[in-house]
Amino acid sequence: MSVAIAVPHGVDVLIADDDPLVRTGVRQFLERAGYRCCEAEEGLQAVELVRRQRPACVLLDLAMPVLDGLSVARLLRADPQTHGLHINCLTGLSAGGTREQASLAGCEAFLTKPVSPPDLLAVVRRQVPRPEGQEMVNLSRTQAEGLLDWLEMWGCTSLEVSLTGEAVFTVRWHWPQGRALDREAVRALVEGL
Repeated sequence: MSVAIAVPHGVDVLIADDDPLVRTGVRQFLERAGYRCCEAEEGLQAVELVRRQRPACVLLDLAMPVLDGLSVARLLRADPQTHGLHINCLTGLSAGGTREQASLAGCEAFLTKPVSPPDLLAVVRRQVPRPEGQEMVNLSRTQAEGLLDWLEMWGCTSLEVSLTGEAVFTVRWHWPQGRALDREAVRALVEGL
């Protein structure tokens, strides 16, 4: 059974796992950290998505249907267009020799399920650096709402607003990779709201 999975334009991380709960949990965790993700439920679909979306990082389960994770890693390493991408194991397999097999197939990191969120984030952050989050403080409600709408339109992630005083708001965000405006341009926008 094949399920169509939505693929956002320009992704940072591909999560390939046949368990939908694992895929969803990892995707939601990484998206909260500011990464754009897509999912594949089996190995052949993972290869196709890598070739189409060009993520910087791939998280592979080793035990997937159609094409297992080791085969996916070998195919991606053998292809001149994808050989330089970061490929990592995220697997429940830990039997003797599995780590070595993953390394020989081209996996850089070997993460076992259940994965520690700090360990997962450390691997992804090392391989897909994100600009530090930015924030704008001392905003009125109207300014905060307008800024949030504008940032969302520009594809910013990890949008967060907090009440920092009586009717005073702070907005935090991450720019999409390859896109950013300097602080003064954002300030000018906010002052116009």
